[in-house]
Amino acid sequence: MNKKVLVSAFALSMVFGLTGCSSEKPEEKKEDTKVVEKKEEKKEEKKEESTDAVLVREISSKTYTVTIPQLTSFYTPSRDGLEVKTEVNEQQISYTLEDEFGDFKMAIYVNPISAESAEAYANRINEGFKDDESEQYKPSTVGDFSGFRKVTTSENPSFKCKDNLLLDFESVDGSAVVMSVTVEQFNDSDTADMEVAMKAILGNMKVEVK
Repeated sequence: MNKKVLVSAFALSMVFGLTGCSSEKPEEKKEDTKVVEKKEEKKEEKKEESTDAVLVREISSKTYTVTIPQLTSFYTPSRDGLEVKTEVNEQQISYTLEDEFGDFKMAIYVNPISAESAEAYANRINEGFKDDESEQYKPSTVGDFSGFRKVTTSENPSFKCKDNLLLDFESVDGSAVVMSVTVEQFNDSDTADMEVAMKAILGNMKVEVK
């Protein structure tokens, strides 16, 4: 009898031991799942942070921070199949939109240029072109934005059009910032996309000044 009791007790202890082990494993799996989820969330956050183009530039003892969301999130070119590249250097934010065959190319440049007014800046440049009105900046409006604009065209085989707008852009804190937005187009005389692109940039740009 004693042997049977001992065997039964041993068998029961094995069953409880196995049950205890099996109850611990799901908890470990849950912890692992949570860790994986947290890592995935961090990756997604990093991806979201990297979509904005941010330029920080110092001019006349002021620090200008220009932020523009990912270009394709607010602007859709009328042409299909364009590759969009974004570059930020010490001076400006630039975008290049180009098809794979090189038949069409558009470039966009955005940068803060001065602590003075857009009018004063434009007049200073115009002083050097008194005898050539085609090179002068003139009052102009693009959508809801007013400033001083110069449009230059060329009739060479790789047709080029350059549209530059200087304006007093309102910063986040309400102060005026002189911004330059330039759109250039190559190899195509249909320039309808140029002003559309400029309006899109102006409507989605944010500037902070410190």
